[in-house]
Amino acid sequence: MTALRVVGGAEIEAGADLRELIGDMESSLRDDVRRHSVTPARFMEVRDSPYSVFGAMPSMSDPHDLFVTKVAALVDAGGGAAPGRTTVNAVVVVFSISTGEALAVLDGAALTDVKCAAITGLVTDLCATPHARTLGVVGTGALALQQVRGAAAVRDLDRVTVYGRDPDRAGRFADRARRSLGGAVEVAVTSSLREAVEGQDVVCTATTSSEPLLTGFDLPPPVHVNCMGSHTPESREVSAELLESSVLLVEDRATAVREAGHRHHRALELEEALRRGPELRAARTVFSSVGHGFLDLETTAHILKRLGGARR
Repeated sequence: MTALRVVGGAEIEAGADLRELIGDMESSLRDDVRRHSVTPARFMEVRDSPYSVFGAMPSMSDPHDLFVTKVAALVDAGGGAAPGRTTVNAVVVVFSISTGEALAVLDGAALTDVKCAAITGLVTDLCATPHARTLGVVGTGALALQQVRGAAAVRDLDRVTVYGRDPDRAGRFADRARRSLGGAVEVAVTSSLREAVEGQDVVCTATTSSEPLLTGFDLPPPVHVNCMGSHTPESREVSAELLESSVLLVEDRATAVREAGHRHHRALELEEALRRGPELRAARTVFSSVGHGFLDLETTAHILKRLGGARR
């Protein structure tokens, strides 16, 4: 076997072109590339004492000549990760279909960050009004930052309003967002969830809340909501009423129903939403994300292409 290429997080971050990846994803979805790929249900094992999650997300695409599996482990013994370690660890293993050659191992956390930013950008561009200028963010973790990056890639934002339960963390998040946006966008922290949600053109959530956060707020059309946090039938960020009264989008309907509940049975998959076109921008739309391995594969193909190792 030839030497296996190892692609670290810094290389992924430097190599990715977010706008190009958004375009790659859109082209693949419009061309029904996913329909000619194989993406089984992901494996997930959850344990207690300590709380831990182990998972694997495979996807195989002949058009990309790639077989990809993301393998991840989360172990939380309480009190956060030990010095020098992270709570979540993930790798993406990549093979060529045509030769069977192992091509690379990529940092899974960094690749997931890039993928989440791109899918947020794709869906926001599809659903948000072209004149959207304000973004409300609920959550202060890494995934929330990727939503800011994704929305900013497709809309000329003037203001980002951040809400988090911990004011110190919210302040640090705002600093990271300002650096990511290059100082061209005002980033403000609020202690009011209502202020972060109502009156925004786009709302993004990325939390582990077990109770719906977006409930009882005035969210008239054409507001667009991206939800990327808790998504089980018993634990989710938005109310059942909001899901049922909005145009609902998901990456993959079968996955969403299986992992997030039956209310997603009527949701539009991404390919269907792309065919709907501009009409979505006049409605109140909610993107309820649960993830899908094909989008990890698409992101892997993009990174390899940018780094000179494409098999497409």
